[in-house]
Amino acid sequence: MEKLEPLLSYETQGFVHLPGVLEPPFLARLKAAFDRAIAKHAEKWLAAGEAASPSFNIPQILDEDDVFIDLVDLPTVFPLLVEILGYDIQLMIAHARLFRPSVTFVPPWHSDLDGVGGIDPAQNPRFMAKIHFYPEDLTPDRGCLAFIPGSHRYSIGTPRPRIDYRQDSPLVKKIVPKAGDAVLFNPHIFHMCLDNLSGRLRKSLIYTYGHFWMKNYPSAIPTHLERVATTHQRKQLFGLHSGSTGDHFGQSLLNRSMAKEVDGLLESGRKLLSKAKRLYFIKPPNQ
Repeated sequence: MEKLEPLLSYETQGFVHLPGVLEPPFLARLKAAFDRAIAKHAEKWLAAGEAASPSFNIPQILDEDDVFIDLVDLPTVFPLLVEILGYDIQLMIAHARLFRPSVTFVPPWHSDLDGVGGIDPAQNPRFMAKIHFYPEDLTPDRGCLAFIPGSHRYSIGTPRPRIDYRQDSPLVKKIVPKAGDAVLFNPHIFHMCLDNLSGRLRKSLIYTYGHFWMKNYPSAIPTHLERVATTHQRKQLFGLHSGSTGDHFGQSLLNRSMAKEVDGLLESGRKLLSKAKRLYFIKPPNQ
């Protein structure tokens, strides 16, 4: 994937639609695993019908199948995530969400970060990133995501727009994804999940990313880390330090052997400068 155009859309609009990022064989694995997880965990919720809450999150989805682990650093998406967040990227939250036919279950035009303290996401647009993956086609009436473009630049506390989401508006962008698509967005943007009036269940996988120094949620940590966190990249994404220092601010995906070489080169340069300073700029005493 060419990163420039999606990155430009993400930075200026606050979101980007990524068509076809799930290749057909991977998508087939994902759909089968998702359906197994639904049968295992959501039977009672589905049976309750309208008496149940409109949405349901399958618990600890990363433990259900390795396909959900592989989604964490999907090659068609991960380079863009790194470009946005940097080399200290970490998975923060992982949800497998079901949304039955119902009016929306979220506040209209909300920011996910409006309650964050100590930082203004409007001034730090690379603070966090959120991505929804879709295993099935959506229709316009099946709980699609909608955004107010550019609103990720509003400061925390900005009043929510009084836009009737049930009416068409030139200020709103609704995305209708196909199976295998993803929607990546800044969690601070004014957005919402629209009503599901389709008569069908909406399924989505929602992964949120941040920085390694941030506290991740339990849903982002697989139970069997020793089996699935077998690379430097996977260890970092699941919150494990790669070194013995335990430095939350020094963790990086950059090649560590290269980092050692660079450190060695810099140290040699410092020694050379120190020697040159002694030879040419510091006069010995009594001379």
